[in-house]
Amino acid sequence: MPLPALGWIILGIGGIAGAGWVAHETGDAMDSATRLTKAATVAGGLYVSYQVLKTTGAIK
Repeated sequence: MPLPALGWIILGIGGIAGAGWVAHETGDAMDSATRLTKAATVAGGLYVSYQVLKTTGAIK
């Protein structure tokens, strides 16, 4: 039995809302990944600087 027009409208609205939610969540995930990458880069730079200073004897 085919869906009546109202059923198709409800399914269409649900699909649009679901696509919007997925796009929003994907954007949030990308922002989180970017922040994590920046934090890891800063931490790595600090670690390398520490190791260089330790190797040269500037700190013990």
